[in-house]
Amino acid sequence: HAQLGLSIPTGTIDNKDETPASMGNEVILPYPMQIGSGTYDAITAITYLGQSNSFSWGSQLRGVFRTGENDNGYRLGNQLGWNNWVAYRATDWLSVSGRVQGLIQGGIRGANPDLNPSMVITADTFNSGYDALNAGLGFNIYAPQLLKGARLGFEYALPLQQNLNGVQLKSQDVITVGLQYSF
Repeated sequence: HAQLGLSIPTGTIDNKDETPASMGNEVILPYPMQIGSGTYDAITAITYLGQSNSFSWGSQLRGVFRTGENDNGYRLGNQLGWNNWVAYRATDWLSVSGRVQGLIQGGIRGANPDLNPSMVITADTFNSGYDALNAGLGFNIYAPQLLKGARLGFEYALPLQQNLNGVQLKSQDVITVGLQYSF
């Protein structure tokens, strides 16, 4: 399976709020607190999936490539991820899975002139970008007798390794729960 997509700049890069350092005034929030990139981004992926009666496995290489500079004078870093998984069908209604994921997030290039890096660590573009290795264990429940067309998924993931550029918050354990319904 191959993917080729385009992310358009619909998320804001101008969010403002009061911060402890702003003395009651609204100021532009630092890079990690903005929900958009402000740029058109190319998204590419290639996925391989294999299956047997009891097992499924796969691998996906996915990238997000930033184009140009946004209206605030910076560009978020490119992203590259490699996700590998295996799942075992334990019963007709239960499967268990494991995965390992490698991530590379490039640093921010340029700078927003409205941000003061000496006021908050996350406004310093040196403190951006990382590479990480994560692992996850999960299960899927599919019980057509109880919930026709519904599937419940659960995954517990944790970082195995994190190399952060500068001073950043490290990722912690992540629990993902999802309910999927198909009709």
